[in-house]
Amino acid sequence: MRGNSHVRCEVGENPEITSKDYLSLFVVDPTLEYFDIAEALGNQAAIINLSTYTSNYINPLDMDVWSLDLNDSQGAIRDKGEFMLGLCEQCYGDSLNSRHKSIIDRCVRKLYTDIAKSREKHIPTMGEFYELLLEQPEPDAKDIALSLELFVNGSLNIFNNHTNVNAQARFVVYGTRDLGKELGAISTLVMLENISARIAENAKIGRATWLYIDEFHTVLDKEYSAKYLYTLWKKVRKLGGLCTGITQNIVDMLQNYTAVTMLGNSEFIALLKQANVDSLELSRVAGIPQSQLRFVNNSPSGTGIIKYGNVCIPFDNRMSKEENPIYALFNTNLHEKVREGVKKSFEDEYTE
Repeated sequence: MRGNSHVRCEVGENPEITSKDYLSLFVVDPTLEYFDIAEALGNQAAIINLSTYTSNYINPLDMDVWSLDLNDSQGAIRDKGEFMLGLCEQCYGDSLNSRHKSIIDRCVRKLYTDIAKSREKHIPTMGEFYELLLEQPEPDAKDIALSLELFVNGSLNIFNNHTNVNAQARFVVYGTRDLGKELGAISTLVMLENISARIAENAKIGRATWLYIDEFHTVLDKEYSAKYLYTLWKKVRKLGGLCTGITQNIVDMLQNYTAVTMLGNSEFIALLKQANVDSLELSRVAGIPQSQLRFVNNSPSGTGIIKYGNVCIPFDNRMSKEENPIYALFNTNLHEKVREGVKKSFEDEYTE
């Protein structure tokens, strides 16, 4: 599904921008399925693989601290506070109560207002936020700090570093597969915050941004993570971008109020094969006539239905598998890829 906005770009609106710079594409890829596509694009693409064994880092607290003011006139501290509520909630592993929220908000505001007051500016890290939590008098602050310890001083501390990745390419893939279950949802949230800053930068120079979030459901399972994503979903439209969520768990999404709201506000929806889907609920939320849902209920792979505005169009995108470079590039069928690998190894050995 995709947010209900259109990107309008005309060559020549900004003399500093060439036609090739008019569009940036970002993909949050929890399964590394887009790496082959990025590699095929050569120097136009960048792969940022985050894991505990690489030296690629994104700082969740990264911000333009040089433009901060004590009144937070641009709302940067407020937005960061909203993001940190979602991040702490993911680390905490449960819903935050009102005391938790107040403590987190207080620490975020103190962290950045102290920097705004200081002559010597610096970008804070999660370690500084962690120490600030420990200084608070409430026992709840110690609970939050304890939940962050694994990700700050423990074995999963990859986000307690300054950002060192360069995401200036036209097509950027953020890989998170090797981060494991504990860091999966957290890393997705951190990357969305990083991408949000890039979208704002692109908007200033008239560049459109398309954001694709795979395994979309992993960010929707916590209240503040879902709320942050919902805010981003709307904000992207105002900055000349499109946000697309990709998920197999359409049934779970229909049980999530935030997801249902986002689905209902999406201009573009593409549905592939669905099994045991609640046709009545999907028809109500997505606005697809029940009679046309037969094109997705247990339909063949490669077929489905597209809803764009008020128009619903069934599609058949099946293609030949034999000697087809497009199919080979986009194919995610494990068994077929293994067979192709075995075949290639045999051919290489026979050729030698």
